[in-house]
Formats: sequence, structure tokens, C-alpha cells
Amino acid sequence: MNTLYNLKSALSMALFASVLTGCGGGGGDSATPSTTSQSNSQQTQTTSATSQTQTTSEASSSNESNTEEAMPPLSYEPQEELLQTTASASTELYVEPDFTFRTSDDVALELSGQDVFGESLAGRAIKIYSFSMDVPSVEDELMGQKQLIATLRFNSAGQLQHTLTVPQTAQTMLIRVDGMLETNQVLFKLDSDEVITHTFN
Repeated sequence: MNTLYNLKSALSMALFASVLTGCGGGGGDSATPSTTSQSNSQQTQTTSATSQTQTTSEASSSNESNTEEAMPPLSYEPQEELLQTTASASTELYVEPDFTFRTSDDVALELSGQDVFGESLAGRAIKIYSFSMDVPSVEDELMGQKQLIATLRFNSAGQLQHTLTVPQTAQTMLIRVDGMLETNQVLFKLDSDEVITHTFN
């Protein structure tokens, strides 16, 4: 009876040990499916995250496009009430849409003639001065405030054609033939887009 009981116990122990060995021994083989499963899970998560990022980006672009389409065009027309008051800062100034900011004007010169002795002005130099005020005559005391803006020269035929850029603040121009008597100088009042034609004699 004891022998039978001992035999059963030994068989139970052997069976139990083989079950434990099967579970433990298979540990090396079972690690691979586990690692593969984890790798697949990570790839799925990465793909999902990328898809979400692309979807978010597309949604953002779509929102920006819709916002641009929904924005009304900007109006630069002034507010009527502001036009009735004096501006206290540059940000309150209103500028017409066709306003062009310029600091200078172009003046076309067409000069010819001869000196006081009747000789050609060929090769002679002239000096051009500007004034920021209206100068009535060459005898005026304001002549001392002239500013030299150009030195030019007559061609071999005694003629000079030139487009001169003058400050927009200039109101009067003095043209003087170099090395000649004071009578061979002339004043011109400046206006925009003006052509100055003169014959010295």
C-alpha cells in the first residue's frame, strides 16, 4: 500500500516537474514572439502618430485657407471724423492712394548762345546754383545763399542739352557761364516738370 502511494507521489512529482520545465524551458522561445509583438505595437503607434500629425497639419492649412478667404479686403479710406481734426502723430496722417514720395525734380536744360564779345560758348563751363527761396534778381542780397548743384560744359557747337535733378525744395535756379561777365547769368523760378530754354548773348 505504501509502495503504491509512493509510486503515485513520484509520478505526480515527475509530471509536475515536466510541466514546470516545459514552461521555463520554453522561455527562450517565448521571448521572441513577445519582442516581435512589442515592435509591431511600436510601429503601429508611430504610424498612428504620423497619421494624426498629417491630419492636424492638413486641418490647420485648411483653416488658414478658409480664414484668408473669409477675410474682407483691407480698406485704406480715411475715417470722415478724423479728417476734420488735426493729426497729432504721423500714424494719424492720411495719404492719398496716388501719392508719390519724391525728394527731387527733373529740369530739362536747353542752352546756347555766345559770350559778350560775340564768340561761341563751345567748351565753356557753366555753374548751376539753387535757392530754397524765391530770389527776384541777381542784385538781391539772397544771392549769397546759393548752393552749387552742378557744373556742366557746352559742346563744340556751343549748345548744352541736359536733364538736371534738383532738390524739390529748390524754388529758384541760377545759371552762370563760368569766366564771363556778371551779365551772363540768369535766374529761373522752378516749377515741376519744367524745361528751361535760354540763349546767352
